[in-house]
Amino acid sequence: MTRLAQYIEAAESDNTRRSYASAIRHFEIEWKGLLPSTADAIARYLADHAATLAINTLRQRLAALSRWHTDQGFPDPTKSALVRQVLKGIRSVHTVPEKRARPLELAVLQQVDQWLDSAISHAQRSGDQQALLRHTRDRSLMLLGFWRGFRSDELVNLRVENTEVTPGQGMACYLGRSKGDRQLQGRFFKCPALSRLCPVTAFNAWASLAGLTEGPVFRKIDRWGHVAEESLHANSLIPLLRSLFAQAGVESPEEYSSHSMRRGFAGWARASGWDIKELMEYVGWKDVKSAMRYLDTSDSSLQARFEQGLPALAPAVQQPPPALLLRTEPAGVPRPPAEGTTPVAVLRVTMVLARFSKQSRGLARGHRLIEQTCFERFSMQRLNAEGTLYELSIPYLSRDSLDEVIATLLDDMYRVAEDNQCLLETSFHEPATDSHWD
Repeated sequence: MTRLAQYIEAAESDNTRRSYASAIRHFEIEWKGLLPSTADAIARYLADHAATLAINTLRQRLAALSRWHTDQGFPDPTKSALVRQVLKGIRSVHTVPEKRARPLELAVLQQVDQWLDSAISHAQRSGDQQALLRHTRDRSLMLLGFWRGFRSDELVNLRVENTEVTPGQGMACYLGRSKGDRQLQGRFFKCPALSRLCPVTAFNAWASLAGLTEGPVFRKIDRWGHVAEESLHANSLIPLLRSLFAQAGVESPEEYSSHSMRRGFAGWARASGWDIKELMEYVGWKDVKSAMRYLDTSDSSLQARFEQGLPALAPAVQQPPPALLLRTEPAGVPRPPAEGTTPVAVLRVTMVLARFSKQSRGLARGHRLIEQTCFERFSMQRLNAEGTLYELSIPYLSRDSLDEVIATLLDDMYRVAEDNQCLLETSFHEPATDSHWD
């Protein structure tokens, strides 16, 4: 292979090449399609598989066909109006909820870690080197995958020489490429040492036991306890984790996948008070929409949020309903907090979103995301039908900390507005102190 060919090959991941080759093979061999193709043929191909393939799979097939035509110097039929219209119709007719992996909750993580701890101790006592290596590797993989929110491809691409451990503080891993790094700029991922469920301790134990000094971090182990030179395959992590969870007695292990660690960490971080901005920076998400796909509100949290907004209700009195059920009374002056309680600032927030231009399509989505990611965790109440006036209740330890929370909120709001091609005008007002922020 020439140096030029090496660089061309390095610009694309092995997974992408394999998936594109599989898509072309499906079109040519299984469906008997001809290449180069036409817009009409590709539209029929989509229609023939609309009921059996997910919409994301169809999009991936189109991407592969588009790449083939571009690489071979032919006009790209996948960009035609006919193909776009057919895909839109398929999306409308075959609407199904997106299938998502079950998030790995902290309690389940602890359950599996405790089982691994017992399994490692048993392997040491019995002299079972293969089991000792496998359980130690799996423990490191699971804890690092959870606390760093790594994807499967990121885990298998970790290399020992690109990992630096500072005892008692944490570790830093460098990845030259990942799915989210479209420009192949590389990035350092830091992870702290923890008092429990520590990924740094687990990594050190695995690297020391396996004698790793360079090469892939997470490797294959054969039945005789030999550690391979090559890394685990990304597709092997799902059966590995499900088998591990089944052995640890986790309920419904088949509902978990490698994405469970990433979703579980995102949910834990959100419940622990991380704001969306710092979570995006830590995990590596580039836009709010990507982050929101990993964030779920549990049923108990949803119920608590509703109950928090329900005052003590007096017995119902028969009376005609109001013309518009909007809260219009002014915010009262809050009582001084009781000793030992956290003070709460009751704020009025005005917010006006406008499109950058007539072509901007993200106004409604931007409005919804600001409510979901910025306001809801502060007992949001919408005070008018237009969605331009809100009341938030923000607990704070000091006025300085309140200023920081509001500054972060403003940053997040402007980020969401910009991501959705909107202009934002907003201000915060605390009636009790007549304080203003904008």
